[in-house]
Amino acid sequence: MAKKKERIIRVKFNVSHVMMFGNSYKLWDMQLDEYLWLLKRNGELDSFEEVTVSDSAWVGWGGLKWCPEEDFQHQLNREGCQSSELDNSNPRQYKDMIFYRDSSVTKKVNKMIKNFHANIY
Repeated sequence: MAKKKERIIRVKFNVSHVMMFGNSYKLWDMQLDEYLWLLKRNGELDSFEEVTVSDSAWVGWGGLKWCPEEDFQHQLNREGCQSSELDNSNPRQYKDMIFYRDSSVTKKVNKMIKNFHANIY
């Protein structure tokens, strides 16, 4: 089986709602699909403003499915630490991760959201 491509997908739904998704025990698009379902169920599914991608690895500890952007550095600080341990002394820095636009990822996210609006699951 081929190794999963390391990726972090950042979806900006609006200025105050930015979520991060990555390849964990499930691929990023499966994680996003589950998140979109929750938004749809709660009547909170709108569109999105922007999708960007980083080739950095997702948080490699604890089975994190998704994360609000404002909490992502905290998750990186805890990477590799047990709950009783102090934060990682040399965590990866979110601010140093390079994000770019990838039209295939943007198209995929757009199609997923359109399908949810059309009740196609």
